[in-house]
Amino acid sequence: MNDVFSEIEVFTRSVDLGGFTRAAESLGLTPSGVSRIVSRLERRVGVRLLNRTTRSLSLTDEGAAYYERCTRILAELEEAHAALAAASTTPRGRLRVDVSMVLADFVVGPALPRFLLRYPDVSLDLTVRDRLIDPTAEGVDVVIRLAPTRDSELVSRRLGRARSVLVASPRYLRSKGRPRTLASLREHSCIAYLASTGPLPWRLKGESGEVLFHPAGRLVAGSGNVLTHAALAGLGVIQTYEYHVAEELARGELEVLLEDLEPEPRVVQALFARQKASLPKVRVFVDFLVDTFASWSPSARARRRR
Repeated sequence: MNDVFSEIEVFTRSVDLGGFTRAAESLGLTPSGVSRIVSRLERRVGVRLLNRTTRSLSLTDEGAAYYERCTRILAELEEAHAALAAASTTPRGRLRVDVSMVLADFVVGPALPRFLLRYPDVSLDLTVRDRLIDPTAEGVDVVIRLAPTRDSELVSRRLGRARSVLVASPRYLRSKGRPRTLASLREHSCIAYLASTGPLPWRLKGESGEVLFHPAGRLVAGSGNVLTHAALAGLGVIQTYEYHVAEELARGELEVLLEDLEPEPRVVQALFARQKASLPKVRVFVDFLVDTFASWSPSARARRRR
């Protein structure tokens, strides 16, 4: 392994796995062999890339910048190899996927074992972020988002719709009553999601279109799970995606309120670069997502538990 691309692969694998021992196991080398290869790469580039202790590795500032560029180079090299084999009917290679948190936790994540069992020659890296990214710049094959894309360079494929619901627990409704109108909702404890810009208003359907409702209650939190736990404890009403509370709704632990005020569901999309559309690993994964979202519903989940 004396060429520069092999050295780069050993270096990035050491960083990804957090040490020479694990990198050696994954590459079929010895830890001392991995260490020598990384040292050879450092001599080649003329800077120290890694800080080494007996227990851990950490990137130097120069190493961090070099690592980011190397991962992109390796991803592009893999894409070039994959493109040559695009006619193959067997999906293979490493698939890099980026998904928003609510979809990762409640739809995509639970389905991934089935995908990996179905396609044993595909490996998968999953990152979970709630911001839009440039998949080409970050070396990501498929991005799954609720928000629409304005990037004409990306292919989008519709996966499903994300329904936004108002929910509260039976305990809260017995104590405070059930809101029947938008005006009556203002009299209830409404728990908001806390974003970096402050508490997020709720999108609701008004008489002349969508309106923004500013919830007021004793709690605001920057976690959908915290909001769900608060609603389950009877602290008030929350607005969340149906994906997030499907289990609780099916068990009767939460109830949907004011369905006539629900905003239009958000479209869930898979986004990927045009040049990746023909890659077998991308094609079968997006097809798998379409089937996964088509089969997902609270009623279907409730039937499977019976």
